[in-house]
Formats: sequence, C-alpha cells, structure tokens
Amino acid sequence: AAERRFVILHTNDWQSRLLGYGPNSEYTPAVLEDDQTVGGVARLASLLRERRAALGELPLLTLDAGDFSMGTLFHTVAREEGGELRLLGALGYDATTLGNHEFDFRPAGLARMIVAAQRAGDAPDVPILASNIRFSEQSAEDDVLEALYRAGRIQPYRVLERGGLRFGLFGLMGRDAVEVSPLMAPVTFADPLAAARDMVRLLREQERVDVVILLSHMGVSAQPDGSWRGEDVELVEQVPGIDLVIGAHSHSLLREPLRVNDTTLVQVGSEIQYLGELHMTLDAQGRARVAEYRLHAIDDRIPGDPAIGQRVAALQQAV
Repeated sequence: AAERRFVILHTNDWQSRLLGYGPNSEYTPAVLEDDQTVGGVARLASLLRERRAALGELPLLTLDAGDFSMGTLFHTVAREEGGELRLLGALGYDATTLGNHEFDFRPAGLARMIVAAQRAGDAPDVPILASNIRFSEQSAEDDVLEALYRAGRIQPYRVLERGGLRFGLFGLMGRDAVEVSPLMAPVTFADPLAAARDMVRLLREQERVDVVILLSHMGVSAQPDGSWRGEDVELVEQVPGIDLVIGAHSHSLLREPLRVNDTTLVQVGSEIQYLGELHMTLDAQGRARVAEYRLHAIDDRIPGDPAIGQRVAALQQAV
C-alpha cells in the first residue's frame, strides 16, 4: 500500500485578538504594506482560503486548541454575540476545544456564548471537543452548559472522514489550565491521562480510525538545555496511540514539530500571529510521520478577507 498524505492547518489561543496583535488603530487589512500590526482574523481567513486552494484534493483538517476568547474588548460581548465561535465557524474550522479562558464568565457565561453563536445562525457551528469535562450533580450553576453537552453541542470526541482516511479527534483540559481557572466551578475536569487512554482505546478499537488527534489545552515550555517539557510531553510519554497533539495554553511557538515516541506535537504561539501547516504521511502499517511543516506569519503582506472584516466591524460596533 502506498503512503497516504494529509494536512493539518492549526491555530491556538486566539484570545479574542480579532483586530491583530498590535495597535488596533494601525491595523489596515484592506491595504498592504502600510502597518506593522500582525495577525487579525480577516487576514487569517484569506490565508486559510489560499492554503486550501493550493492544497487541492489532499485530505485536510483545520483545527484550534482553545482559548479562542478573552483578551481584548471583544470578549466583553462574547455572551451576547458569540463572536469568536461564529468566526471559527465562518472560517471553516473542523473542531476546537475549551481553554481555561472560556470559563472566565463562569459556566453560565460560556453557555450563553455558545447559545448566542447558535442563535445568530450566520456560520456553521464549530464542534467543541471536551473529553474530560465533568458536571456537578449537586449544583445547578452548570446545568445549562451540561444541557449543551447532552445535546451534542459539546462533544467528547468526533470522527471525520477526509479522502478515505478516518480521523479521530478529542480534546483535553490540562491540570495547570484548571488550576488557573477558579471560575469554572462547579465544572471539573477529570485526570487527562486517564481520559486520554480511554479516548485512544475508543477511537482505535471501536471507531477504527486511521489517525488520532488530540486538541490539548495543556502546553509545553522550553528548558535551559533547549529541550521541551510540559503536560503535553508527559502525557504522550505515558499514553501511546496518539498521532498528533495540537497544543495550546503555554503560548509556545514551536518552529519545528516535536517528536515524542511516535507522537508529533505542534503549537503556534498565540493571538493569531501564525498559522501552522503540517503535512503528514501514513504508511502501510498505519504509522504517521511528519513530511513537511510550515509556519505562516500572518502580517501586512496578506490582504484581509472583506466579508470577515465586515463581521469584525459589526462586533466592534457591538462593543
């Protein structure tokens, strides 16, 4: 059997940075080469469209690893507008996961954000994957969020097919992310190691997927000797069977993928400054390997998508 190739486009930690990383007054996505502000969701939309067109018929997924909200004034209207989720849907993301900042308005606020995005009806609902989320039986403060989970708006995992390949996706919240988010109570998150083992077993044995991908809100950090450690590394050292980890939370910019045992780890900093493009091959024995990796800087060389720019302007007006 010939090797099969697939591509993952990925981001993490948007942090509501819809108008670019830098002075918003200098951000001019409609005009090239006249500002130093990087990022911006309108530019990201254009870059995603360009890369998808260039990649043609290759099996492709677009994924995000959480903390898509909180960090700019746009988050002040997240509960009323659900703007970040609507933009993820409009940009064609196949899945995201929950970060600690999604709970900054408490479970009820997160539920309002999700419902607002659904009610707006102007973009597909991006699947939200949370494999180790747990709800309280004693408190009613997370009941609306739990109802969304039971209705399938938040899911423990998802299986997608592209070009004859079956991809199994799941999402985890790490220990550090939980510790820095006291407002998520009474929601809790189960041990990510145990949850990961359960998900890998389910996806491999029951769903019979070809590729297992974790959307991880845990993170990695650089060590004095140049190596990388952190919850993502510790998890894949102990849980085999995960082909790829899309990382977040630590805002780490990995210029090259990390390889730990048979698992590849990637992360692209924060605030929509970069888009990662990972090409992998799957051999006849089902082993996934990195074929090519690119970090696309999102800057003033990329024209902003006008339609997405209009959506952002409407959210600006709401703010």
